[in-house]
Amino acid sequence: MSTLAYSKLTTMREDAEPGTSEKESPPGVTKYVDSLAALVPSEVLAVHAAIVAFSIKTEHDTAGNSIAVIAQRGPLQATFFILLLASFLLYLLPKPRPWGGLDLLRGLIPPAAFVGWTMVQRATAFDAVFPYVSDVTRNTIGVLLAFALGGLAAFLAGKADNKPIASVAKSGAGAPTVAPVGKR
Repeated sequence: MSTLAYSKLTTMREDAEPGTSEKESPPGVTKYVDSLAALVPSEVLAVHAAIVAFSIKTEHDTAGNSIAVIAQRGPLQATFFILLLASFLLYLLPKPRPWGGLDLLRGLIPPAAFVGWTMVQRATAFDAVFPYVSDVTRNTIGVLLAFALGGLAAFLAGKADNKPIASVAKSGAGAPTVAPVGKR
């Protein structure tokens, strides 16, 4: 999926009448699609894969086994942090302003998912930043992170779907009032 798609899905859910974005109104998909989009920040994963391809070299250990070795740690470390920021901005910048607290929370999901992806793979920018984290630790955290982020993204999609739309109507006295949902 895509961080940009995740941002767009959320915007469409917020713009739809409350409770209708899964069937009647755009985006017309279940909230689990939001989870998938949030958990696969494809834009930064593609850039990461391209940079890793020329940042890692293959060597052989004394037993003749091939091992991946980071050629230059510094640029790969910088890449890690730049892509964290990029994944946050790819979510937030397309969103209409003003941004709310839930937008900022949603914006943190793609960077956290990027960290998870780099944790569960080998020879990634995560290795350049955290070279001494054991395989068991990184795999455990990566899998639990994906589980938690997927649930959080689905929960936040539900919040966006149920966000009340304030429509201002004029009362008899000329003062603006907010019409309750379903009584317009």
